[in-house]
Amino acid sequence: MSWLRPLRRAFGRPTKLLVRHWRRVAIGCALVPVHAAVMLWMPRLLGDALDAMAAGGDPAGLAATCKLLLLLAVAEAASRYVSRQTLVDASRYVERDLKDALVAHLQRLPMAWYDRARTGDVTSRLTQDVELVRFVMGPLLLHGGSALCLLPAGLWLMLGMDVPVTLASLGGFAVLFLTMRLLVPRLHGWSKKSQEAIAEVSQRAQEDFAGVRVVRQFGLVDRERAAMATRNRRYLLANLRQTRLRALMHALTHSTSGLVMLGVLAVGGWQVIDGALTVGQLFQFTGYLGLMTFPLEILGWTVATLPRAYAAGMRIAELFEEQAEPDVGDDASLRAGLRAAGLTFTYPGSAEPALADIAFELPVGGKLGLVGGVGSGKSTLLALLLRYYDAPRGALQVDGRDVLDLRPSALRRLFAYAPQEPFLFSDTVAANVAFARDGASAADVDAAVAAAALDQDLPALKDGLATIVGERGVTLSGGQKQRVALARALLSDRPALLLDDTLSAVDTATEARILRGLAARRGDRTMVVATHRLSVVADADLILVLDRGRVVERGTHGELLAHGGRYAAAWRLQTEAEALGGDTEGAA
Repeated sequence: MSWLRPLRRAFGRPTKLLVRHWRRVAIGCALVPVHAAVMLWMPRLLGDALDAMAAGGDPAGLAATCKLLLLLAVAEAASRYVSRQTLVDASRYVERDLKDALVAHLQRLPMAWYDRARTGDVTSRLTQDVELVRFVMGPLLLHGGSALCLLPAGLWLMLGMDVPVTLASLGGFAVLFLTMRLLVPRLHGWSKKSQEAIAEVSQRAQEDFAGVRVVRQFGLVDRERAAMATRNRRYLLANLRQTRLRALMHALTHSTSGLVMLGVLAVGGWQVIDGALTVGQLFQFTGYLGLMTFPLEILGWTVATLPRAYAAGMRIAELFEEQAEPDVGDDASLRAGLRAAGLTFTYPGSAEPALADIAFELPVGGKLGLVGGVGSGKSTLLALLLRYYDAPRGALQVDGRDVLDLRPSALRRLFAYAPQEPFLFSDTVAANVAFARDGASAADVDAAVAAAALDQDLPALKDGLATIVGERGVTLSGGQKQRVALARALLSDRPALLLDDTLSAVDTATEARILRGLAARRGDRTMVVATHRLSVVADADLILVLDRGRVVERGTHGELLAHGGRYAAAWRLQTEAEALGGDTEGAA
């Protein structure tokens, strides 16, 4: 039964979701054989009526047959409608549940997975692939069940009437199934290539549209257009091959139906001439074949589409098989006393450590400053505090507890984080600020905006706080985006603040106002500030000067100035630049 394992992998989870809606599925599946039985009854009634008319039957019998046919037609329409509605509706619910489960799983994946994931590919799996899997959960049950009822039952009825005519019809069916056995593996291969090709197109389009300013700035529009055209050609090739194979299978299905009908008429005609069959019985044969033609077409459509659904199910399964970040550990209330001892960390796939032998201790309510050049490890330390990556056991503690023993969600609830590259949603400025706290009042938003010195920019925005920012906040300047992120962090009112170079894009006057706002709203919060602007950390209880992941200087602002090292040199450079009216940043 090894052939079942891939099917379980592709369709196991959607099938379990389908079971949740078992009432709809049960009603729909129960009506499928009812619908098939009614349809198979109708040709027999018509055939008997023809024989009765040929034999000079009475009008009362014909009238009764007509009434029965009318009732059967109503029953056929009702059973068809209800079975289609319930099964297709169930498949739509499965689609919704599968998307919800997939989104929930993606949100639990570790940050290291997102470092290598492609947004376009994930989007393709979440949309197009889920839609293809839905086909198996609803339409396939409906049409496949109908075919399973009509084809065997129709053949059984035909065998009971005349074996030679039935054998003549089976020859065409055998040719059809042998041909499909040869074509289906190739169709599956091209279906998978098509799914991968559309994922590449989606990924490239997402990158080009998000980075359209960079593309135009460097004059690379033609190059990007050519790159997209290459991916579109791959997608076109895969789809053309797939379409040709599907068209061939559809053509074989239709032609097989015609050949079967030809065989039945040829053999059945001789049987009628010889007296072995009546005209009414031959009509029944053609009626049964007419009913079986649609299931044959559906069978061809199903066989052509199923490989695509299988490939889509496997791609979705690959996402679910990614290990989610375990949200286990101590869920105790934290106050943000921080301690690092011999902290060394290397990113997966990297040969050089991003941090090496970092040590510090920061009491609750203290302020830690991290300064250093690009790549010195400042952002890495913040990421380890948030447990986006796992530090070595015993190297990093919060309130005396190892971060590896704390529940990641509890640890992240401790910190309000303003990242170096702030992400803004395509919404109003106010909504982006209030994102960090449900139920925040307008007064709370205004206070956070004022503390981040964003209020001075509101007159320049079209609708003030109600201004819709573009995707990723592209309609705002770099400094405005940083201050929106800062206001969002301040509004969250969490016990600790992590600021990652949040003031790098503001002028000195705005910086001074923001620092006053931070001092006013900080209260007893613990703060860890990574920055190039040394004035931001001048009041810190401890400053670490980092270089290539190592602490090269440490102390308070006064101690570092007295030491006369890198920090002191960078302070003089920045102070002189500000005195001259510039905003040049020095690197510690």
